[in-house]
Amino acid sequence: MNKFEPYAIKHEDFLELKEMSSLGERVQWIREKANEKNPTLFTRYRVADKSSLSQSTIKRIEENEVASPQRKKLEDIAAYLRVPVEAFFDDYYKGEPKSFIICEPEDEIIKEIDLESVSYVVELSAITKSIMAKTNEVTFEDKVELTALDYEEFIDDLTTLVEKVKKRRQTWELKRNAYNRLKGVKEEDD
Repeated sequence: MNKFEPYAIKHEDFLELKEMSSLGERVQWIREKANEKNPTLFTRYRVADKSSLSQSTIKRIEENEVASPQRKKLEDIAAYLRVPVEAFFDDYYKGEPKSFIICEPEDEIIKEIDLESVSYVVELSAITKSIMAKTNEVTFEDKVELTALDYEEFIDDLTTLVEKVKKRRQTWELKRNAYNRLKGVKEEDD
């Protein structure tokens, strides 16, 4: 079995693939990127041979001469390129950018993840300033090392903290409005 040089899609690559107007353009771009990283192993001829398709079929798909290629043919091409077949379709590029690897290694031993070793470093930085007084400034900077087990919990805690501050602001606004209404009632009574 060939060991191919993998290529991880970068943000710019994702945006370029997203802007492509056809499935065929994406198939060709991905195949050519695979061939760039692994010269001669991903020519149209080679992909056709390894995916049990004809070279003319690959050419017709890439040049958009086939309106709706059969999913099975696309799956065969994707399997040889070792990419998710979804990466050929428009829907894959909707929403948040997603990464994938061209020539993703297969048959490699999956390394055990040590859930207790540091896997993430989070750099925190916050500056709080008073809108009215420039002297009331607090700066906070810290670096936190997290394990895979800590990471999700940390993100949840951070999200909860931000939501708590927003909710507290809403609560104080409600109390201030209630106080002002009561104050207005007392002033009318006087």
